[in-house]
Amino acid sequence: MARPVVVLEALAVRAQPTGVGGGSLELVRALAARERDCDFVVIAGDVRPFAWLEDVAGWRVLGAGGSGSAAREWARLATVPRVCRESGAALLHALQPVSPWRAPCPLVLTVHDLAWRALPGVIAQPRRAWLGAVVPPSLASARLLLANSRATAAALATHFPAYAAKVREVPHGTPTWALAMTPVAPCEAPARPFFLFVGTLEPRKNLPRLLDAYERLLGQAGGQAPDLRLVGPGGWAMDPLKERLARPALQGRVTVSGWVPTEELARLYRDALALVFPSLDEGFGLPILEAMACGLPVLTSDRGAMAEVAGVDALLVDPLDVDGLARAMQRLAADGPFRARLAAAGPARAAMWTWARTADLTTAAYAEIMRGGAGR
Repeated sequence: MARPVVVLEALAVRAQPTGVGGGSLELVRALAARERDCDFVVIAGDVRPFAWLEDVAGWRVLGAGGSGSAAREWARLATVPRVCRESGAALLHALQPVSPWRAPCPLVLTVHDLAWRALPGVIAQPRRAWLGAVVPPSLASARLLLANSRATAAALATHFPAYAAKVREVPHGTPTWALAMTPVAPCEAPARPFFLFVGTLEPRKNLPRLLDAYERLLGQAGGQAPDLRLVGPGGWAMDPLKERLARPALQGRVTVSGWVPTEELARLYRDALALVFPSLDEGFGLPILEAMACGLPVLTSDRGAMAEVAGVDALLVDPLDVDGLARAMQRLAADGPFRARLAAAGPARAAMWTWARTADLTTAAYAEIMRGGAGR
């Protein structure tokens, strides 16, 4: 008897996966790491990150047929339904909350966040309008909605209460490469200490306030203050960030890098004094756990998924309080024993969040649908 086929829509995965793409790749690795009662077809935005699946039985990878947003949307609307029909798919799992207009089989969606609804000013137009047009009907058509954190599940219940019965908490995990790292010794610091931010340089990450807080720290500590390094690809609405970076007080103290490969990112996590990640909204917060796994103290926001992921093992601050951010950075810079405590607690916290659990909860959702236990 043929095994059921699950089609995974992984169009967010690019050659340099971050965020949703990186999480999608981690889930696929976890699903492929053990025996499952189904076969898989992956439809990827870029097939290169999935090259390792060529020798894995029961897995097939198809490319989207082009690059760019137009190609991805055509793949979502035409290629994905066609592959589902041709493979006789038992279900389609879209690894982001956007589905084809009509899925020819039961649909599961992974929901990463609802920032476009909760904090619309931090999402660029026309993307915000596009999400507002396509996400609600996608949520309505899905049999189950897999929330990547308790915070995302709560946001779904708040903004889409009619679908609360379809929501399942399926938390993400710490990236496997980070869990494989050996943490540095507590308080081991480079010759010139620096704070580290990791993430897309966009309004949701609250970088203007972070820079305002850092400038206040410089005003208090001067040359004794650590430097600040911003690592990540450029996003939208960069002008306010560039204006702050141009301030004389920040010259020579703040450096900006683009996307860096895992090996370089691991070195930065090892060498930094602390991660500063005061984002306004996150669906999960992978940099928090990457840093913790590497034994790096973390400063992050006292809200949503960031507080959920970090727990008591990070320094939590109100991301809207610039003075509070400055004080928190000053404490991390000056209090070695406090940094040592956070550094020692981080690896155990990161180890709590595993992609194996994510894969198990995901396949439990598949089984629920295949048994007919999930409704619309």
